Amino acid sequence: MEINRTLRTRATALAVGVTLLSGAAVVGTAGPAAAASGCNATYTSAKSFIEWRGEARIPAWSDGTYLSLNCSMQEGSSGAGVRALQLTLNKCYGESLDVDGDFGPRTRDALKRAQARERISVDGGYGPQTRNALTWYYKPVTAMGSDECSRL
Repeated sequence: MEINRTLRTRATALAVGVTLLSGAAVVGTAGPAAAASGCNATYTSAKSFIEWRGEARIPAWSDGTYLSLNCSMQEGSSGAGVRALQLTLNKCYGESLDVDGDFGPRTRDALKRAQARERISVDGGYGPQTRNALTWYYKPVTAMGSDECSRL
């Protein structure tokens, strides 16, 4: 049982890397509820260059075994996924939100401005279209790194 779980974890990690490199939206294999579920977790996306390494937190859905980037949030949502979105809106879109994990009217309005800037549907809700269009904040993890906003 433990070996199967370890193999599933490794397979999911490999799928995450391959999926992100291919630009697809789903990480691992999540059940059908994942697409309609809130973003209850974050996925750490890493970028590495010769002298720079950074990590971004991307909203995700997880049931503890599987992880999917196909999740949605809207006003009233809360948690780690909202915090990741708020941080990106502040750092990459010039907003001044409290990074408190509560998706309230200020987060909704900031997201609408970012959606308009990226020329996608402006509805103030977060889903796959918004995830793919946003530039995400990459925090440096080395002393030589600097903040960067980049697409997935």
